[in-house]
Amino acid sequence: MTLIAESKYTSPWPGGVPSSLKVKASAFKFDISSLMLSKPYSLVEGDTVKGMILRVEDADKKEYPELIGKEIEFVIYPLLLNDYLFISKSDWEEKFREFGLVLSFYLSVKLNCAITKNGTPIDLYTKANISI
Repeated sequence: MTLIAESKYTSPWPGGVPSSLKVKASAFKFDISSLMLSKPYSLVEGDTVKGMILRVEDADKKEYPELIGKEIEFVIYPLLLNDYLFISKSDWEEKFREFGLVLSFYLSVKLNCAITKNGTPIDLYTKANISI
């Protein structure tokens, strides 16, 4: 089972990547309610979330089927009531930048596992498919 998250648009963080995430994270992020991820799973800033790409579409509605099914990793940044999921630097460089997705794009992902900073894996929503 899993958490299916759809962004309105994935775009760069206006002030650049938060300094605590600069080593691992790209500037591209989307947000979801922290009630669905960091709060129930006790995740903190810098933990990672792994999943699979379900859909990518640019601002002109062009789809990128070659990215569907690819694994993706995010670095979490909880702030107030939201979890900002920053695409890992390596995934952004290898998957999105090379397709010219450097402004903003729509992203739908299946999130299935979190990994804490100490390396502990946490399966997400093991008994239900949750869509947000």
